[in-house]
Amino acid sequence: MYNCLIVDDETIILSGIKFLIDWEKNDCAIMDTARNGRDALEKIRSCPPDIVLCDINMPVLNGMELLKICNEEFPSIVFVMLTNLQEFDLARDAIRYRAADYLLKVQLEAPALEESLQKAKKEYERRSKLAEADRMHFYDEKKARELVRDACLEILFSPDEEALKRAGEVLDKNHMLEGYGLVYIPFDYSEVPNAERLDAEARRELTAWEKELATRLCETVFGSSCLFISTGQTDCLTLFVWHQGKEWESRMALFSSKFSSASRNITQALPSILVTGCFYGKEQLSACRNEYFSLIQYFYLDELTSSRNLSGEPAVFEPLGLAGIGSQLENELNAKNLTGCTLLLDRAIRRIQETTHQKSQAIWLCNELYRCAAKALQDSSLNDTTGYAEIENLMTRRQVIGWIEKLKNSLTETIWQEANLKSEPVEKARQYVLSHIEDRLSLQDVADEVCISPGYLSTLFKKQYSQSFVSFINQAKVEHACRLIQERKYLISEISCRLSFENAYYFAKVFKRYMGMTPSEYEKSLEISAAGAHEKAGRNT
Repeated sequence: MYNCLIVDDETIILSGIKFLIDWEKNDCAIMDTARNGRDALEKIRSCPPDIVLCDINMPVLNGMELLKICNEEFPSIVFVMLTNLQEFDLARDAIRYRAADYLLKVQLEAPALEESLQKAKKEYERRSKLAEADRMHFYDEKKARELVRDACLEILFSPDEEALKRAGEVLDKNHMLEGYGLVYIPFDYSEVPNAERLDAEARRELTAWEKELATRLCETVFGSSCLFISTGQTDCLTLFVWHQGKEWESRMALFSSKFSSASRNITQALPSILVTGCFYGKEQLSACRNEYFSLIQYFYLDELTSSRNLSGEPAVFEPLGLAGIGSQLENELNAKNLTGCTLLLDRAIRRIQETTHQKSQAIWLCNELYRCAAKALQDSSLNDTTGYAEIENLMTRRQVIGWIEKLKNSLTETIWQEANLKSEPVEKARQYVLSHIEDRLSLQDVADEVCISPGYLSTLFKKQYSQSFVSFINQAKVEHACRLIQERKYLISEISCRLSFENAYYFAKVFKRYMGMTPSEYEKSLEISAAGAHEKAGRNT
């Protein structure tokens, strides 16, 4: 049974069509009627019919406009146009817009309507088959893409040789194993504006932006012969590229140059583009994978800092020899033994510095230290999940050492605080702010200077001085501004600029928060006080 919608602004035409034929005998049912094109469009969108008998000339939205809209939104719906003699040319135009037939209202009889319905039903069946074929094609393509992505993940992360073999067969079937290789792109976000404020979500967004930038460039350099592989890390991208063959090196050099330049100019991120050699066939998949992980390993050890193909013998790795260090650290923290904690973490740093170890060992070590420290200090700022995300994005040996140094300082501060001692890094941070009061200061900048994490510095400072660190910076700047105003050498706008405020308006807002008046009002109060003092001195003489 075919569902039909009749659309005409003349009531007599609607009634005539409804009772002109036996609709059920023609395997059709009138699902609804409409008096204009707008009403019809709403009903079509709510419950699409199979066939629409539609007048050409209607108010609000005419039949031709309705036909064009439905061609875009509902391409399987079939239209039969109803027209008067004076609209005959429009009716013929409707055929060009995929109407199945047209009927003259003045000659509308049962046989003509039944014949048009037969045409409409055949056309509907034809379009339905095409739509089904399109859906199947889309499904097949989607499934093929998913299989290819799964195969690429198997290549990178499955230790099973059988899985690698199956992945190779999938890629080979899709003609992706001729002139192929992998590209590893870690990002350094330290030069990005407001880098100190980049939390995990902001870093994901920034990496997504970098991926979009890389995608556009890949289309230019590699065409459709490249695929991004999701490895789960925030601060890097991995590309599988194929069909490059003899042009592998030249195209990789072009991509590296253009992407590095675009990234620096647009986001200020610093990418390192590390490329494997060019491989052929299923037999070389294992070699390609090994070279990819060697690139990551050498980059981690700071022995590979530029884009080039890796060659030579694989590195021989040493164990860190730090088994049990986490539980040892937990015991020293429970005993409040600062010397023991320091010795353990210094030992970890030396092993990271001195051994040729695998990156996975260093990540395991950091996770173990963090877990045990958080367990021992349940009330401290260490006991959260953000630290684990930070560890997963450590890319180099230097970053690992820096992370352990910050952990050491944080643990030192915790033990000192519990002994009711003043925190040395907090005092260093205060002095740094006072001696750099005219610089643009941030919590991250100062924390880096005293080698402690920003979150922990903020927590310790508030605990020791009952004031947030940012509030202390602003208060110190306002106090310095008062001294500069008292000197009467500078304009308010000059003082704002000198103290590195974003603008004079924000400077005035911060100043009023701490002084209860704007800089201009403070300047006037000094003038009034000086005038009063001068008048009093005159009376005394």
